[in-house]
Parts: sequence; C-alpha cells; structure tokens
Amino acid sequence: MFKPYVTAVVLVGTAVPSLLQFAVPGLEAGWMRDPAAISGGEWWRLGTALVVQDGGVFGTLFNLAFLAVLGYVAERALGPGRWLLLYAAGAVAGEAAGYLMNDPGAGNSVALCGLAGGLAVAAAGPLERSLGAFYAVLSGAWTLSASGTVGVVLMVVLAGAGFQLVAHRDRVPAPLFPAVAAAAAVVLCALLDLHGFALLAGVLTGWALKAAGARTAPAASA
Repeated sequence: MFKPYVTAVVLVGTAVPSLLQFAVPGLEAGWMRDPAAISGGEWWRLGTALVVQDGGVFGTLFNLAFLAVLGYVAERALGPGRWLLLYAAGAVAGEAAGYLMNDPGAGNSVALCGLAGGLAVAAAGPLERSLGAFYAVLSGAWTLSASGTVGVVLMVVLAGAGFQLVAHRDRVPAPLFPAVAAAAAVVLCALLDLHGFALLAGVLTGWALKAAGARTAPAASA
C-alpha cells in the first residue's frame, strides 16, 4: 500500500505554524517574506514564509487542502525525490521573485505551483496531469479576485473552465495539459505575479525530469 511519507511530513510541518498563527499574535508577521527585513539580514524568512499563510482562514485551508491532494498525487506518480525537487523549485523561484519584486507575503502556494507545473508536464496519467493543469489555472484565476465583483465572477468562470480539464481528462489531448500550465506561467510572469515564476520553475523542472527519464529508459531496456 502506497504511503505518502513526504507529503505527510511537509503537510504537518506546514499546517502546525499555519494554524498556530491564528492563536499566536505576531507569528505571521515575524515569519512572512518581508523584503526589507531580508535585506537587513533576516534571510531565514525566505523559508519560514512557506509555513505561514497570508490569505486568512480560507486561504490557509485552501493551501493546506491542495498540499494534501497535489502532494499525494505527485508523490504517488513521481516518487518522493522528484516531489521534493519540484516543491523546492517552486518555493525557490517564488520566494526569490517575491523578494526581488519587493512583494511581501506568505504561503506555500508558490511551492504548490512547482508541484503543479511538474505534474502537468512529467506525470504519466491523465488524472495527475489534469490536476497539475487545473491548479495552474486556479493560480491565474485567483489573481482576478482582487478586481472587484467582475474579477470574482471571472475568477469563478475561469476556475470552472479549468476544472473541465479534470472532469473530461480522458478526452483532453495529452499535450494540452502542459500547454495550459506553461501558458498560465507565462501570463502570470507577464503580470509580475510571483506565482508565475514558481509555476514556470515547476514546468521547466518537469520537462527536465521527463527528458532525463526518456534518456535513461532505452539504456535500462538495453
């Protein structure tokens, strides 16, 4: 029976401080990505920002739920080593972009973008690839929520359209999943949204992993 040890450890390590921040005043502010504080020597915030959340109760539960789902699916499909590589790729790219663009914040969504991008590209099954593409669409849709009522409506419509990738995954052409993830990454990067850089890192890392697997397969069969 498959046991997602890496997902479980990271989920617990993220959930505990993410939930504690609602009971411990100053925890989020003390651990979040603060470019000014990082420039002043508090470099560890680039790591602690991944285990507290800046989206309130809903954003916290959303990120933890997707960590459980995407984490389980990615670990089962790609293995713990590739899981960690993709999660780290998204985290490093997202946190670096946030720091360089002077964008304070917190949350593990950037690391999830790394997993999603990698799943959309490197996973073999349509369920895994569709979930990666769906999360990529959600990352783009979420940016619309700050644009008032119209933005929220567009967000819901876009999220619903993205879910169709999962619902009809067996009828969707396989190349569409990585194409959707890559397109979402490019659009978000153009909008200077740090999730775009995290998603792009996941897509590129996923392509590298897929290419490496394709090169070793003939050698193994020989």
